[in-house]
Amino acid sequence: MNKIPVFYNPAMVVEIDLESPSPKKPREVVTEWKQNYPIEVIDFVPLREEDFCLAHTTEHVRGIISLRIANGMDTRHQEVVDSLYWTTASFYHAAEHALQYGVAVSPTSGFHHAGHDFSWGFCTFNGLLIAAVKMLNKSQVRRIGIIDFDYHQGDGSEDIIARLALGDRISHRTGKIHYTREKQAFFQELPALLESLKDVDILFYQAGADQHENDPLGGFLNNAEMRERDVQVFRFSKDHGIPIVWNLAGGYQEERTEQGRCIQKVLDIHNATMEACMGIYLNNPV
Repeated sequence: MNKIPVFYNPAMVVEIDLESPSPKKPREVVTEWKQNYPIEVIDFVPLREEDFCLAHTTEHVRGIISLRIANGMDTRHQEVVDSLYWTTASFYHAAEHALQYGVAVSPTSGFHHAGHDFSWGFCTFNGLLIAAVKMLNKSQVRRIGIIDFDYHQGDGSEDIIARLALGDRISHRTGKIHYTREKQAFFQELPALLESLKDVDILFYQAGADQHENDPLGGFLNNAEMRERDVQVFRFSKDHGIPIVWNLAGGYQEERTEQGRCIQKVLDIHNATMEACMGIYLNNPV
C-alpha cells in the first residue's frame, strides 16, 4: 500500500446551511487531503432503505425518509435525507475495503447519537451499526470493535447494540466513560481499552475532533495529545494485524468570516489524524 484509501462521493455533502458544520465537512477535508497527502479517493454505490432497517425500526426509517419525522439535525430537509444513502455507504464500503487491505477512511460524521428508533445530536442513521450488522449478517467477521473517541457518549450505538442483543459480537468502547476532561486518566486507561479489543476481527474508529480542549462542545486534549491518541490506536491495530476503518465524527471549532463559516481548526485536527495514519500504515511520518 502506498496510498490511504478514502471513500468519498460528492453526494455525501449537504449544501444547505445547518446548525452543525459536519454535513459539508467531507468535501472540505477531502479537498485538503488531495492537496497534501498520498490518498486514493474511491467511489462507491449508495446503500438502500432496507440497509437502514438493519439497525433502525422500519417505522423510524420510513418516517425520516418521508420527512414526517425530523432528522438528527432537527429539520425535515430532503437534502439531508438524500445524503444519508451515501454517508452510511461510505463507512460500510470503507469497512469492507479495510477488512481486505488493512485500513480505509470514511470522511463522515453524524452516526453515534442515532438509536434504534430515535435520531438526535446531528445524527440521523447510525452508519457504524448499519455497517456492523451488514458485515455480521454476511458472516465476514465474528466480532467487531468500536472505538468511539468523539467527546460525547455514543448513546445511539449503545441503544442499538442493546436492542438487537449484539453485545457478544460488538465491543463498544468510548473515550468518555469516567474521564470528564481528565486527560491523565484517559491516557492511563487507553492501553487497557485497546488491549480489550485484541480479539476483534475489525476496528471501527471514530477519531472525533471534539475531544480537543478548545472545542466549544467538549474537549480536554491538546494538539499533541490528540495526535498521540491517534498514533496509539493505529499502532495497536497495525501491531495486532487488526483491520481498521476510521471516520471523522464531531468537531465544532469555527470562525465566522466574510465568506461564511471557517472550520479550519477542525480540518487541522482531521489532517493530523491522517498524518498519524500515514505514519503507521505508509511508514511516512509528516
